Amino acid sequence: MKVHAALLAGVMCLSAWTPLSASERKEFCVFDVAGAGGFVYRTLQEYQRKAVGYGVSLAMIPYTDEDEAVADFRAGKCDIVAVTDMGVRHFNNFTGSISAIGAVPYYEDLRVLMHILSSPRVDEHMSQDGYVVLGAAPMGAAYLFVNDRSINHVDALKGKRITVFEGHHDARHMVEYIGAVPVEAKISNFARLFNTGQADISYAPAAAYEVLEMFKGMGDKGGIVKYPVGQVSIHLVAREGEFDDRFVRRSRKIMSRLYPEAMRIVRQYENSVPAERWVDISKEAMVGYQEMLRNVRIDMQEAKDASGMLAAGVYDDNMMTILRKVRCYTNPGALECSAEDRE
Repeated sequence: MKVHAALLAGVMCLSAWTPLSASERKEFCVFDVAGAGGFVYRTLQEYQRKAVGYGVSLAMIPYTDEDEAVADFRAGKCDIVAVTDMGVRHFNNFTGSISAIGAVPYYEDLRVLMHILSSPRVDEHMSQDGYVVLGAAPMGAAYLFVNDRSINHVDALKGKRITVFEGHHDARHMVEYIGAVPVEAKISNFARLFNTGQADISYAPAAAYEVLEMFKGMGDKGGIVKYPVGQVSIHLVAREGEFDDRFVRRSRKIMSRLYPEAMRIVRQYENSVPAERWVDISKEAMVGYQEMLRNVRIDMQEAKDASGMLAAGVYDDNMMTILRKVRCYTNPGALECSAEDRE
């Protein structure tokens, strides 16, 4: 009798373990402008390794064209797709609002935000229109690459040609708001537009200095303005029902725990930029940038024209409130924290 009981217990344990140990193979399409050798792809290889431990085997497929990755995902060729904060707006405005202009100025803000995104408290916002976000990780702050170091304050942006990504309606609104000239661009060509002198300013993470050779567009007079105008991040998206709730929760935890390693690489890229290429700005200019970007976001929310309403439509009100609370948590003395028109 004891033998039968022990045998039964062993079978039960085996059946309980089998779903985790027998990995389910899934196609994982990853956008990285540098392909399989890029920072994003290499960072997500750690996610791939962790997922196996939870019963999901991921076959990673690199894409250097984000539109192609999105199209293949929609066509069912990918079970998971890794896209930028811009790309995720096709599927979820909540996490897509992370890249709201100037809304996440410091890495401490970003660290707090990444923790929030892995919490069950925001579960209801992570699913939208049949898609679910499986987590997000940082790619680095977006800085202004300029061809003239004198472009170191808000007023100096007037009349300048600034690249604006296709579909980045909020960035276009900002460019027009400050009196600059938008130059249509894609992730695949924005660096070329800057490097060939077709734009005076372009925004990108510091990694673009080396990876996309954006030092070419700077010439002898240019540099990188040392103030983040936004945060670039990578987001994982799947169709709802593709994975059970248990894995979805674990996936978000895995992504949040990639933060230290991702930031190590981000800072490595930032530190590799020659010191003389950074354009330091005064405290007054920094406050000017903060207020200008906040006023742009508020102006979009109140806009009545088609362009402004289109720009405002990409922001999720719940995320904008969370971002404001995070900023005021890390910097309680900021003007917006006591302003009547706070977000």
